[in-house]
Amino acid sequence: MADVFDTFEEQVEQRHAEMIADLETISVDNLKNEGVTLSFGGKTFKFKDLEIIKDESLEKKIRGEFRDKLNQQQDKIREKINAKINQLLLMHQQKQDELNRKEQNLKNKYKNTAMMPSITRDHFKKGLSVVKGSNHGELEWLFRTNYKPKFMVIYEDGSAYTGSKKERYAIPARMVNRLDRPIFIKIITKGDQITSIQTLDPETMMDFSHYHTNCWGRWESWKNKRWNSPNDILVIMKEAEGVLETINQGSIATRAPSDMPKFATLLKEVEKYDKKSTTSINNDDEDVWEAGL
Repeated sequence: MADVFDTFEEQVEQRHAEMIADLETISVDNLKNEGVTLSFGGKTFKFKDLEIIKDESLEKKIRGEFRDKLNQQQDKIREKINAKINQLLLMHQQKQDELNRKEQNLKNKYKNTAMMPSITRDHFKKGLSVVKGSNHGELEWLFRTNYKPKFMVIYEDGSAYTGSKKERYAIPARMVNRLDRPIFIKIITKGDQITSIQTLDPETMMDFSHYHTNCWGRWESWKNKRWNSPNDILVIMKEAEGVLETINQGSIATRAPSDMPKFATLLKEVEKYDKKSTTSINNDDEDVWEAGL
């Protein structure tokens, strides 16, 4: 855009210089006497081939007076030309600034807009959707699912820090039904990188309150992970869904989540339930809910 303005300014300056140069060529010395016209008594008398013999300074005097008046008029014309040229340049500069501002705003808009991925109806049927994020280059992916924990990891002495034996128990079906809640799992990406993952309440779109609110234990495969297609996001969503199926006694973040049984109540119900889903879990086993991590 600057090149366009510079070209216009150069052209204006060139025309300005030409006008001033033309104005400077006007001189009283170029005026030639071709006679004198006198008007009086309602009559006009025109004398041609006038020649002054006795007082040759009279013509110089007249030319001098004309020269002064002509110079005054030239100065006025020059001032008006300069004023118009400056006004024209100012108007063009203002238009150019406005154009540059709009162009920059447009560039910023596109710069701050993340390109929408090629998400399909099949993705939507599987619960995946995507919206523009709050910050530059961000996308917010939402996955519709249910918070429906089915298992609980219980430590022999109730603590994950002592290295005590732990076992995974099935949660009674009636308690599973009491825990069942629709939720969103939200992943935020910036560019091609996953930056965060959390659970949301569909009604408030705020953090979903549960026993491990936005705590993912040792499940870290999503961190700094890069994605190429919505299918990659869907895989991470399904992993998160799987993590939420287990409640770990050793890493409880909230013991009385909103509108859910207290953890102590849930623990008693699980301990009374005599069907174990697995055998003992060794401390060396990979457990995404390992406390302290």
